[in-house]
Amino acid sequence: MRELKDTKELESAYVLMKQLRPHLSKDEFVSRVKQQQKTMHYRLFAFYDKQNLVGLCGVMPFDVLYREKCLYICDLVIDSNLRGQGFGSKFLQKIENLAHIEGYLQIELSSGFPRKKAHQFYAKMGFDKTSYVFVKNVGEQK
Repeated sequence: MRELKDTKELESAYVLMKQLRPHLSKDEFVSRVKQQQKTMHYRLFAFYDKQNLVGLCGVMPFDVLYREKCLYICDLVIDSNLRGQGFGSKFLQKIENLAHIEGYLQIELSSGFPRKKAHQFYAKMGFDKTSYVFVKNVGEQK
């Protein structure tokens, strides 16, 4: 597992992130990651099998009153051609180890209703379904 920081690394990760975030162009993806790295302490990790990129996981501290020392998983994707081969479990275990080493007590994520297989995966990995996430648009979207 390796943290991606510079523009070239982010650009090389775009093809895989597009599987999870198809609405983002490469330029938007790189720009938004760079901005989130500066303002939200966002970190993007890559997971490799041999030399091949198989997964990405974006995380950030989640400092809220209802969680204590929580790491939030913003983005988690395993290449669609490689799912079901154990890479997701191995990658998420590495993220859990990182969280533990860095002193986090919890990991939180949200996952859209249609992503039933992802929900089964998270349950298998020991995540509890604790709430719904509500979203309301208050401005015009691009």
